[in-house]
Amino acid sequence: MTNRNECRTIGHMAVKTKYRHIKPDFKLRETPLFKRLASLEPVSARNTLPLTWAKAKDFTVWDDRGNKWIDMTSGIFVANAGHANPKIKAAIKRQLDSDLLFAYNYPTDIKKRFIEKLLALSPKHFNAMTLLNSGSEAMDTAYKLIKLYGNKTGKKYIVSFTGNYHGRGLSNDLISRGKSNAAWSGVTDPGVVFLDFPYDKHAKFDPGKLPRGKEIAGFVIETFQGWGCWMYPKQFLRDLYTFAKKNKALVCFDEMQSGFYRMGPLYGYMTYSDFKPDILGLGKGISSSLPLSAVLSRKELFDIDENADLHGTHSGNALCVAAGLANLEFLSSRTEIERRKKTFAIFKRELRALEQSPLIRQVNVSGLIAGIIFEKKEDSMAIVRDCVSRGVLLMLIPRNSIKLAPPMTITAQAIREALRVLREAIKRREMNV
Repeated sequence: MTNRNECRTIGHMAVKTKYRHIKPDFKLRETPLFKRLASLEPVSARNTLPLTWAKAKDFTVWDDRGNKWIDMTSGIFVANAGHANPKIKAAIKRQLDSDLLFAYNYPTDIKKRFIEKLLALSPKHFNAMTLLNSGSEAMDTAYKLIKLYGNKTGKKYIVSFTGNYHGRGLSNDLISRGKSNAAWSGVTDPGVVFLDFPYDKHAKFDPGKLPRGKEIAGFVIETFQGWGCWMYPKQFLRDLYTFAKKNKALVCFDEMQSGFYRMGPLYGYMTYSDFKPDILGLGKGISSSLPLSAVLSRKELFDIDENADLHGTHSGNALCVAAGLANLEFLSSRTEIERRKKTFAIFKRELRALEQSPLIRQVNVSGLIAGIIFEKKEDSMAIVRDCVSRGVLLMLIPRNSIKLAPPMTITAQAIREALRVLREAIKRREMNV
C-alpha cells in the first residue's frame, strides 16, 4: 500500500515523504560525472550503481540534484554512528584546529585516549592493539601474527572457510574464499587450508577434515560470511573453539562488518558464546567516517617478534583516531544502547516477514545487519534497482542476495518505511516473473 504522504506521477516515479524524495525525471543511469570518473579509474574500481553522492547525514543520502534516499547500507557498513555524526564532526574539527593532523608513529595524546577507550570497552583479556588504516591491513597483520606464532611453536597451518572474505592484498587473498583466490599472483601458501562454510544450520564441526590439531597455528573466522550475512551454527563454532584451545591454536575473528554494536554487543563474536579470541581484526564501523582499523590481541603475542613491523605511515592518524574516539563514546552511551534495542527488534520482525515470498530462500538477520537470500540473483539485482528508484538505497552486488545494514541511528519509522518499499518491490517482482 502506498503511504498517503507519498506522491507518484504517471509514467515516471516521483516520491516525496519525510525520509525520501525522488524527482519525476530521476533515472538510474550513468551521469557525466560517473562517465568521467570511469574514464580515469579501472573497471574493477567502479561502483556498480551510477549514483552520485553529494551529501550524507545521519541515515540519509542526497545526490547532486536533490534526490534523497534512506541509506540501508551505511555506505559500505561503515557509518554505524550515522553519516556526519555531529559529535564525530566536532571531534574532527577540534583536532583540526589543534594543528596536529599527522604524527607518523610518534606518541600523541589523542592516540593514547583512543587506545585506552577501546581497550576499556573490550574484554579484559585483550591488553594491546596496533592501529592501521584499513581492514585489509588489519587482516594482513593478523595473518602475520598467526604465521609468527606458528614459526615459534612449530605449527604450520592456518584454517579458513570457503567463501569468507578478508580483504584486498596477497595475504588477504590467500586466506579468502578458497585455494584459487590468489591464483592471479602465482603464489600459493600450502599452510592455508579451507573448511567448507557451514551453511546448513545443523552442520557439525568435524576435525577429521583438518590437519592434526597440534599442527594448526590458528583459525581465521569471518564473524558472519559477508555476502549473505550467513551465521555459523552456534554449536559448530563452540566445538571449533574448544578444539582450537585444546590444541593451542589461535582463534582470530574478522570483525570488519560485525563489530561496534552492529550485531548487538560491541563485537559480533559475542553473540555465539563467551569466547576469548586471541586476535580481533577491526575496521569499518570503528570511526563511522575516516580510514582507521585495529588489531586487538595480547601483548605477548604482539611481541613474539620484535622486528615484525606492525605499524604504517598513517597508523594512529590524529584526525582518524579523534573520529574513532568520538564514535566509541557515542555508540557506547547508555542512551544509544537502549534506543537500539527497539530498532533492532523492529528490523528483525519486519525482515522475517519477507521469508513468505516465493522468490526468497532465507533471511539472515542479527542486530542491525541482514542478508536476504534469493533463489536467483536476477531477482535480487532487479529489486535493488527498483528500491533505489523509489528512494531506498541498497547495495547492488552480483549475487543472489541483498544486504541491509543501515546506520544505527536510523529511526523505527524510517526502518518501517524502507522495508515497506522493499516489500512492495518484491511483490512487483513476483508479479513479473
